[in-house]
Amino acid sequence: MKTSINFDELNIFVRSKIPTNYYFKIFLFLFNTSAITGLFWFAFGLQEEKPNIFPFLLPIAYFFTLGKYLIWNTFGEEFYIISTTHISYQHSYGFWTAKLKTAKYYSISKLQNKGSEGVSFIFQDYTDEKLPTEVFSTALPISVSDSARIFNRLNEIKVDEFGEGINFPKIFAN
Repeated sequence: MKTSINFDELNIFVRSKIPTNYYFKIFLFLFNTSAITGLFWFAFGLQEEKPNIFPFLLPIAYFFTLGKYLIWNTFGEEFYIISTTHISYQHSYGFWTAKLKTAKYYSISKLQNKGSEGVSFIFQDYTDEKLPTEVFSTALPISVSDSARIFNRLNEIKVDEFGEGINFPKIFAN
């Protein structure tokens, strides 16, 4: 698990990369390249006297469904910014990065992944009917020690915000 964690006074910045083996990346690239080439070959083989565009939808559909896993497992990166009330998250696919989305949350829970030492976060909010809804869950697990660092820093930020809200003097650790 390749995770980098940075802090400022108000936010926690977490960047996780997929730890894919180099040989597995090569295998995925060769497999998907041959699959797309084969599908284009099949589409050209179905062309007769008048052109038919529908067979060409097969390789395009493959690229946008199964092909995205090649890109995710090769270059995948997850970036999120955690504050005391909001989560901003973004996925990067190497050459393409999704838009940064922000959502309000009420609580964070940890989910221990079976068979690994990683932890996934689940951010929840509540509806008007007081029912929990999942706002965001991390796609890539992070280590238990990194999750402890995140929760400790989040608690420090909450204490600082609480102190500023009721005009406590700022406390500096010696």
